[in-house]
Amino acid sequence: MRVINMNKNIVLASGSPRRKQLLDMCGLEFDVITADLDEEIIEKEINSTYSGKQSYYIAEKMVERLSREKALVVKDQAEKKYGEDYIVIGSDTLVVDENQILGKPKDKDDAYRILRSLCGKLHRVYTGASLVYDDRVESFVSHTEVLFYDYDQKMEDIINKYIEGGSPMDKAGAYGIQDMGALLVKEIRGDYYTVMGLPLAELIRKI
Repeated sequence: MRVINMNKNIVLASGSPRRKQLLDMCGLEFDVITADLDEEIIEKEINSTYSGKQSYYIAEKMVERLSREKALVVKDQAEKKYGEDYIVIGSDTLVVDENQILGKPKDKDDAYRILRSLCGKLHRVYTGASLVYDDRVESFVSHTEVLFYDYDQKMEDIINKYIEGGSPMDKAGAYGIQDMGALLVKEIRGDYYTVMGLPLAELIRKI
């Protein structure tokens, strides 16, 4: 059942199954067009531009820029399909632990290192979202603080089992709060859906 009436065709510029799940949950009808973007070039540019700044600041700038670029990359395809009757949603998520920005793990060893380092500490999850429509771009950033349980044998077992299943490999910070990664989480302070990859309530209010 469609619960939100939209006059424009919604296009999600992301192949993330979690973001798709969140829009589905709202009853929205939408297309998915995955953004073909070299994120590494943009990340290097932002790191160079804001060199010397705190990681929290850099992460906020990075997710905002990446979400915007993803939406803009998909804009032309949306125009070809819908004319001007569209709105493109781009999004990006990063995790910051102390003064280190954590993206997706490179391999299973890296996933273990990341998850082990987060034990017993508070970290921040930043998600940027951008809307492209009517030749306009609107971007915003949401962040949530997440506390993992202290490291013990139970955490070791959960981490190893979690990595064995492969789920951490496509997620910033090597975990998803909506899957087995939830077993690592003691507390969250802020918006749950920001951790999943889309600040849902704020996004819906903007579209």
